[in-house]
Amino acid sequence: MENMRMVAMISLGLLWVLLVVLGTHAITITVKDEDEGNQEALHQLVEAKGDTLGGAHQPMHNLTTSSCSCDKLLLSSLGPAAISQPKVMGIYTRSYTSYNQHPSYRQNYGADYRLYQLSSGWLVGHKRGANTGYVYNPDTSQTCPYLIQSGWLYYNSVYGVWYPDTTLVLRCIQ
Repeated sequence: MENMRMVAMISLGLLWVLLVVLGTHAITITVKDEDEGNQEALHQLVEAKGDTLGGAHQPMHNLTTSSCSCDKLLLSSLGPAAISQPKVMGIYTRSYTSYNQHPSYRQNYGADYRLYQLSSGWLVGHKRGANTGYVYNPDTSQTCPYLIQSGWLYYNSVYGVWYPDTTLVLRCIQ
């Protein structure tokens, strides 16, 4: 009986070392019925170690990685937006960082335009976070911009006005 207690204490000591080394990584502990004497010791260890024994806080809702699977978008128009704002048309690649807990995208060539979400909607502009731009959609209900089916506007710099273009679309291409 004394040997079993010694083995249990050594096992608990090794478990404690594993917990310290592994930090917050989850560990599964299986206790067999014949180890009833050790159950109390394990229970005390769990109580002492608290919530670091396994599990973790719920993850922050990362909309960039969990909801939006598309890495490349194509912004295109067959209408007036293509004439008024030709430089913003093209392929946008997902940035490594999000903006406002939403994915942001960067044009692959040209003037380096950005696509990002503001509190008022999705915007294509020169600098991520700026509230001025060239293409806009007020739909804030979609987590991913390529899921927006309609309502895209373009800025006509000649008249200083935002106009709708029903052929202006943003599509996932990869």
